Amino acid sequence: MWWKLLLLAVVAALLIVAVIPFRTRAVKWDVYNEPPPQTWSIAEYLKAMYFTPSTLAVIALILIVAAALAFWIVRASN
Repeated sequence: MWWKLLLLAVVAALLIVAVIPFRTRAVKWDVYNEPPPQTWSIAEYLKAMYFTPSTLAVIALILIVAAALAFWIVRASN
C-alpha cells in the first residue's frame, strides 16, 4: 500500500509541475550585450512560475483526484 501512495504522490506532484506555466527570459537576453544568465537554481525555477485561474483550477482538480485515489487505495488495503 505505501508504495502505491508514494507513486500517487510522485505522479500528482509531476502533473502539478507540468501544468504550471513558466516565464522565460530568452527574449530579453542579448548574447552580445549582456552577461550570460546565472546558473540554474531551485529559487530561480520557483520565481519563474506564475499561476493563472485556470492553472489553479487544474491543480485543484489534480489534488481532488489524487485524494480520492489515495482514499480508495487505503480503503482497499483493509
